[in-house]
Amino acid sequence: MANTEIISNLLTRQDTWRGRSRRLPRRTIYTGHQSLDLLLQGGWPVAALTELLPQQLGIGELSLLLPVIKKHGSQLCLWLDPPYQPYAPALSAAGIALDKLLVVRSKNPREWLWAAEQSIRSGALLLAWARPQAPSYADLRKLQLAAADSSSAAFLFSPVKALGAPSPVALRLELESSEVNQMLLTVRKMRGVASGAQLQLSLGESCTQRTNLAQLPADRHHGYINNPVLRLKS
Repeated sequence: MANTEIISNLLTRQDTWRGRSRRLPRRTIYTGHQSLDLLLQGGWPVAALTELLPQQLGIGELSLLLPVIKKHGSQLCLWLDPPYQPYAPALSAAGIALDKLLVVRSKNPREWLWAAEQSIRSGALLLAWARPQAPSYADLRKLQLAAADSSSAAFLFSPVKALGAPSPVALRLELESSEVNQMLLTVRKMRGVASGAQLQLSLGESCTQRTNLAQLPADRHHGYINNPVLRLKS
């Protein structure tokens, strides 16, 4: 009976392929953008790890996930090593439940991997930012398997240079932005979609607001910027 249960669980996983049989319906969650749902064949994949690779930080990559965070407000959302301090008033104005948001800072790659895996297996919605020492293929495979086992959706933000290395994740999207509120998404890996497929997406008012560096107040005596804050439009 134990073996039968194990085999049954394996056959119901999204990453299990059975020869001469129809593939199981792909489980997804709404992205908040109809055109993106069409590109992704339903939405963000569930039971999978999605890797987002922005050309640079602060181009609206977080805004891309705000609808998902808001929709899953009843469950814990864990942010692992975000590059900036989350701006609580803007998140609250966007409808994010702050009491369900947990920010975790790791001390080393081993601690980062442990926190990411435990978050996924506990059923939390994970948003993780890669450390300077990029996770290995084996580490990403471990997170991908954790997501498949727990039927969770998890998101990893990686530097665009990571595209030079193979990845076991289910979905890889490169993100570019040449103007505020606009983002070009390029599929780099996705089952059933050719690599290189693109979508120009308008993020509207949820996009991060960018201020030219020269317009920020500077301390002339010390030569640094006084309290620069990355904020979301409310």
